Amino acid sequence: MRAISIHVPDRAYQELKSIAARSGRPVAELIREAMMDYLAHERVSHGSVLELPPHKSGRLLRRWTRSEILDETLSR
Repeated sequence: MRAISIHVPDRAYQELKSIAARSGRPVAELIREAMMDYLAHERVSHGSVLELPPHKSGRLLRRWTRSEILDETLSR
């Protein structure tokens, strides 16, 4: 784990201290948790390749089975 220094507004820090006291957790833990939530949200918001719309490359000649897709993708 890496230590970092950040500057926060006094009011925000006081609110964090209050929340930390009520929950019995250190302020640093709250900040780490918030950072991890933010990173998880960023990963999700960029989406998955599975969410991309299909490419308009012409009509579909036939539907592929799951095993055919895997074989093609994995070069089996």
